[in-house]
Amino acid sequence: MSVLRPRAVFEEYEDGTFKLVMLEPSVALQDYEVVMRNQVRLRAFFKGIMNWPKADMTLAENTASLAHHQSEFEQREAFAFSVFKVPSGACIGSVYIDPSRSIEFDCELYFWLDEKELQLEQQLANTLCDWLLKEWGLSRVALVGRQIPLSDWLRDIKAQSLVYLS
Repeated sequence: MSVLRPRAVFEEYEDGTFKLVMLEPSVALQDYEVVMRNQVRLRAFFKGIMNWPKADMTLAENTASLAHHQSEFEQREAFAFSVFKVPSGACIGSVYIDPSRSIEFDCELYFWLDEKELQLEQQLANTLCDWLLKEWGLSRVALVGRQIPLSDWLRDIKAQSLVYLS
């Protein structure tokens, strides 16, 4: 498995629009509500990577998932954040920074926003890429599902792993 090697790791970020906090059980209810409100769109976005969220996912299952994200964060394996809107404090989505499965990138960046906040997607993408470059030291960010279509990404990852196995 690939390893993320950021220059620094941050558990929180805030600007005039977004506040990011570590995705962990204390935000489970807010996260669950926005996930379930967007479940059909999220399943389509993550299709090919995972079957999430399940239509019948419970709050307890979501809480367990957030505990897993927290563990990955604390072990520095991957970094997941809840996205809150400033100044309202409403939970509006999540961000996932994962080790890259491609040698061409430092990390894989996935994020989603509540369907009511889609107008903020490009601003969040720009904010995240800037933050990852300036603060984390990660310059080669794969914006999977956005700049790189998910189907292309999965095809390229599969092709790269076949090369490594040869």
